[in-house]
Amino acid sequence: MCSPIPYDARLLETARRLVVGSFVGGSLPAGYGMKPGERALLVVNSFYDQAVVDAIVQAIRKLPGKVDLISVDMGPDRPLNYTDELLGFMHNCPGVPEVNEVRQWIERVRWAEEVAERGEYDILIHTLGGSLPAKKFRYGGIPWTSREVFPAADFPYEVWDAINHRAWDQIWNKGRGGKVRLTDPEGTDITFTFPEESYDLNRYAQTKSLPLFQEKPFFGHLFGRPTPPYERSSEDASGVVAGTINHISSPFPRIKLHIEGGKAVRIEEGGKYGDAWRELLDIGKKIRYPEYPSEGLFWWWELAIGTNPKMRRPSNAFMLSGAGALSERLRSGIIHIGIGTVLYGPSENWAEEKKHPYGHMHVHLLFPTYEIICRDGKRIKVVDNGHLTALDDPEVVALAAKYGDPKEILREEWIPPVPGISVPGDYWQDYAREPRDWLDKHKEVI
Repeated sequence: MCSPIPYDARLLETARRLVVGSFVGGSLPAGYGMKPGERALLVVNSFYDQAVVDAIVQAIRKLPGKVDLISVDMGPDRPLNYTDELLGFMHNCPGVPEVNEVRQWIERVRWAEEVAERGEYDILIHTLGGSLPAKKFRYGGIPWTSREVFPAADFPYEVWDAINHRAWDQIWNKGRGGKVRLTDPEGTDITFTFPEESYDLNRYAQTKSLPLFQEKPFFGHLFGRPTPPYERSSEDASGVVAGTINHISSPFPRIKLHIEGGKAVRIEEGGKYGDAWRELLDIGKKIRYPEYPSEGLFWWWELAIGTNPKMRRPSNAFMLSGAGALSERLRSGIIHIGIGTVLYGPSENWAEEKKHPYGHMHVHLLFPTYEIICRDGKRIKVVDNGHLTALDDPEVVALAAKYGDPKEILREEWIPPVPGISVPGDYWQDYAREPRDWLDKHKEVI
């Protein structure tokens, strides 16, 4: 782990609020809901900032509660490369070993879950977040890998709860039967509809799929598009997804994914990341996965909207220890696109049994505009040029005023630096062809 640092009262205060805050499963920045006398198992690794880990441990003990700490040794750090995304998210694919350091970093440690169950803990605090399984103990994520991102854990839960519900109401209630246009200045321009059948939760039972798109929002990771299973008749997503950032690779030359009928049919550019994706597109094109209406691995299943205005990209993001851009995807208004199979879903279980390739890969949209054209013709911008409009809702602003200046409370703490879009420069000449070079030369703005 990082070298110990002097005691920091601010870290401990943030940790104290996190430990006792409202528990909402794997959602972030909700708390762990701990009460005096409870036992926690905290599982981290050697890339976590020791100061953050120490603060959480101290906060649990001051509750008072008990906490056992397990730290997994990650070995030496290294810069991320263009194809680390495959190591983290793809399985049964040529050149992708099932045991690798990226997967060790971002995936659940299954034996830790067994320890938590045998040890009769009240809560397991583990993993960088995402959809966490239901267990007999509570299961909370810990994306707070460094002091840079830890302040986001202190965002007032009451305000965050309201933000999620206001944004979700626009999608689930007002968007029903409407059409979405999603654009981004890096080149994304794609449309799709919200068909009536996607609101029927009985459809999930057909394939035992995860009911991710439902009335109850997935806090911090709002699904802005219906999730599998899909019917051919309703899959009308068409257009282009483009970008230079994913979850856990080095930034790559701009990639263009051509989507037709909800499926990636052609991939342009993208450097080595694009080359690897094109190879997998070809490998999986004749396989029929249970949740999809025809052959092909790379169906567009995930459009997730971040909702925490205080989340940011850490300065070491593009080292393995920085976990890539995983933290930035949680910042309000940033959208990440996932194309492939649903994590832990029935298509993955089926593909594992058949030894077929499975998994999904990502593209981040840093300044998206997500607009719903409702059935009555009304237009709703859920996200406007990277800004989540629910932050401007009068009720959200009023709630934020309870905690200080609402403008400061709701201000996005970090703006992604992209020349020609958010900072001076020319997008095409300075950035799109080799974004890592530009970012390495401008580390002060990462």
